[in-house]
Amino acid sequence: MPMSQAGLTYTLLLAFLLLPPVSLRAQTPAQRLIVGGALSLAPLAEKFSAEFRKNHPQAEVEIRRGNSNYAVGAAHNGEIQVGLVTRNLTGAEAADFRVESMGRDAIIMLSYSWNTATDLTLDQLRKIYLGKIVNWREVGGEDKGIVPLTREASAAIHGTFVEKLFGKGFDGREKAFVLRASKEKILRTIKRVRGSLGYGIVRVEEAEAEGVRVLAIDGKAPTAENIRQGIYPFTRPLLLIAKKNPGPLAEQWMREFGKFVSESEGGR
Repeated sequence: MPMSQAGLTYTLLLAFLLLPPVSLRAQTPAQRLIVGGALSLAPLAEKFSAEFRKNHPQAEVEIRRGNSNYAVGAAHNGEIQVGLVTRNLTGAEAADFRVESMGRDAIIMLSYSWNTATDLTLDQLRKIYLGKIVNWREVGGEDKGIVPLTREASAAIHGTFVEKLFGKGFDGREKAFVLRASKEKILRTIKRVRGSLGYGIVRVEEAEAEGVRVLAIDGKAPTAENIRQGIYPFTRPLLLIAKKNPGPLAEQWMREFGKFVSESEGGR
């Protein structure tokens, strides 16, 4: 039976009422961005991403913590779109990625608070980590045995430290206690262990607030200016990596995060 004019009108009106609101139909679908890599940069990435999402409500940003080696491998395999890297890239790695520099930070040499030695030469530091200097008295400190601390071999910070201290190709192992730890635990451990010597990615102010001694190396303190210029021996690059064409969301995140890090690090 043919539908009446009134019936047709009612059917069309009902169909219209059942449609979702125009604003919902026009919403932009969520865009997902996965960022991963160096532990020292991950907290900054998380803090920045919380603000980034406020200005880009369509963006979902996931931060995966790992290390620089993880960032390189995961970015290469497509597991993440943006990698957080705190070491120099090899030529092959650099050729594989779009690389953005965010300045530099530094591995700071730390010791127990009442240590009277305030400056070590690189040669003295090498001998300490090779077990050839074993007492602080030999380097201007008190008559106390040195307790050298290092990080696990898989940590990017360990690789940078060893390369800066011994040069590329060093295939030995430091005579030191391995400490798997967060920045906070490193500071607490060094503060409590008399004779300790270790290293970490910390701000000078953070170490001093914990009562931990910050050591100069070859007469150069880890000031913001010395780090920015690469004068302090244990500086390292802060890099963002991505495939050559990472997409608009990744490009915008990289651009804005690079500026955020530069401002957070005081221009380093």
